Amino acid sequence: MSDSIHLISVLGIIGKSEYVSYDLDDSGARSEVMRYPFDPQAIPTDLNDIIEEGFTRDKTHVILDLGNIPWINSKGLGTLVMLFHAVKDHGGTLVLAKPVPEVARLIETAHLEMVFQIFESIDKARQHLKSLRASEAD
Repeated sequence: MSDSIHLISVLGIIGKSEYVSYDLDDSGARSEVMRYPFDPQAIPTDLNDIIEEGFTRDKTHVILDLGNIPWINSKGLGTLVMLFHAVKDHGGTLVLAKPVPEVARLIETAHLEMVFQIFESIDKARQHLKSLRASEAD
């Protein structure tokens, strides 16, 4: 049984960025599914649409790669919370990977580290989700 993990790399600021969607296999190898170019006309739910598209491929666990986000504002934090609930409502888990120190501090200041599990690498996030999936199967 393959992992049900969907990796989304944000290549700039949430809501003003290009996104790349990947499926991860059991070994952690990435298969690019789609590249979503920045569209200034896009509504703030563009990340939600990408996650919903992953659900159609049975990708219920999501890693959001924040490594290329230099900063985040309250609207971006609100988007992360919205995504967390969307994934949870589908029986999945959303985790954050590789936030830069400024973004990690803001998440902590907003006390959202109590909501999100944050990992220093995509591989550590993947291993965590894989262990969750194994415990779900037991």
